[in-house]
Amino acid sequence: MYPRYNQGFPPTSLPNVTRTTTTQFNSSWYAPYYNQVYQNQHSLASLQYWFQSVDRDRSGSITPNELAMVQFNGRPLGYLCAAKMMRAFDKDRSGTIDFREYIALHGFLQSISAAFLSADRDRSGFLDPTEIYAALINAGFLLSQATVNAICRRYNNTGFGLTFDSFLLAAAHLAIVRSIFEWNDPMRTGRVYLTFDELALITIETM
Repeated sequence: MYPRYNQGFPPTSLPNVTRTTTTQFNSSWYAPYYNQVYQNQHSLASLQYWFQSVDRDRSGSITPNELAMVQFNGRPLGYLCAAKMMRAFDKDRSGTIDFREYIALHGFLQSISAAFLSADRDRSGFLDPTEIYAALINAGFLLSQATVNAICRRYNNTGFGLTFDSFLLAAAHLAIVRSIFEWNDPMRTGRVYLTFDELALITIETM
């Protein structure tokens, strides 16, 4: 995914990852993605190199504009997708993400890419509603077919189904919803209770 650099491992100086406590981070829904990437030493070193190359002020965090430059599947994420991903993985809601949050985000991107390729069995480059349902299940989103159909209507810009870019945007939207749900369900009951104002805010944040 990224070029490999002879940086040595473990890295001599990891970016600052202290903003969100370990307990808070490990309890998040995307912690398994972090663990998956972290176990691959060569991948981690490459990610660190890229992260530090765009973190020019050495703050230990990057902005949506900087994240938009990430090359994934040969193309940059772009600002719209990067901004959505940022809102989903910015656990402390600082408006930026640190290196640890970025590692989790990268693992999520890899999972979404694998889910798309697995569901696109005819290699058409498009997913129909049935394939979208299978891809989202594979990516860890347990949704009803009615919700999947709504996602398809929202992100089907071609009329032929979802391209990878459209599927990635849909997945970013679902990631935001999952994060917001988790932030509002600290006891992990599987239910949240919202006022109208809170629902309005969530709707705006996930647009």
